[in-house]
Amino acid sequence: MTGVRKLEHATMAVTDLEASVDCYTDVFGLDELDRRDGVVYLGCGLDENYDLALTEGGTGIEHFAIRLSEEEIDAYERRLADTGADVRRTDGAEPGQEIGVRVTLPSGIDLELVSVADTRYLHPTKATADRLGVAPLDLDHINLMSDAIEEDVAFLEDHLDFDVSDEIVEEDGSTVQSWMRHGRFHHDAGFTRTDDPAETLHHIAFQFESFDHIKLFCDRLAQHGYQLEYGPSRHNAGSNLFAYFWGPGGNRIELSAEMATLDPDTETGVRVLEEESNTVSSWGGSPPKQEFLEKGS
Repeated sequence: MTGVRKLEHATMAVTDLEASVDCYTDVFGLDELDRRDGVVYLGCGLDENYDLALTEGGTGIEHFAIRLSEEEIDAYERRLADTGADVRRTDGAEPGQEIGVRVTLPSGIDLELVSVADTRYLHPTKATADRLGVAPLDLDHINLMSDAIEEDVAFLEDHLDFDVSDEIVEEDGSTVQSWMRHGRFHHDAGFTRTDDPAETLHHIAFQFESFDHIKLFCDRLAQHGYQLEYGPSRHNAGSNLFAYFWGPGGNRIELSAEMATLDPDTETGVRVLEEESNTVSSWGGSPPKQEFLEKGS
């Protein structure tokens, strides 16, 4: 089967909807594509698909979606139904979406498999007229907080053919973090362990073309009063460049570039927590504060 496998979109709760929309459009440079039933749909402006939807009330993730072909979605729907999972069709439920199937992970987070109408590649000279030059190119990946991390990982492996690219474990072998892929990019979805079921999101990441692009965007953030929480640096897991900050509405955002691509047969990289002096940055330097490692939204 064929199809472009990637993180397609996510719906995120924010504490103040209109203030968040203003920031994501005026500062981030995203385009408002649609509003439906209290949900605002935003895109990066290089295609007609939405990347991030915002809804008011709390923080964290309402659902995230992986783009697949219609044939793949139909096959996975049958496989999921055979397991007794609660599988729901969401065809056409969101802007630009054609086929959709939604299922709930063991932790309670909803995952959607979708196909979209606009499948063109991203072309910088065919952007919307009002798109900012330092805006992100696309949604890149998501890292979820999970109080059932090993069950979530097993569900994605067993029923949806995700592969584990890297993981961090305790000395007893229990999972602390896991990074998973459904295509060639090192990770589309990551999981960070939490004991708080109310926390569903560690961060959502946007794709930038280079370190210089991230630098210019960080300048723009600083001009509008936003300060970085951690970075810039390069990750151990995925080798992508990164910078983190807390965005409007109470959720952590990552700026990401140069995500590694993997051979389908690449084996899982396993690191033991107690043997790592800095589990986040391959460049070393100061490790992140404990809040970065443990706090989500």
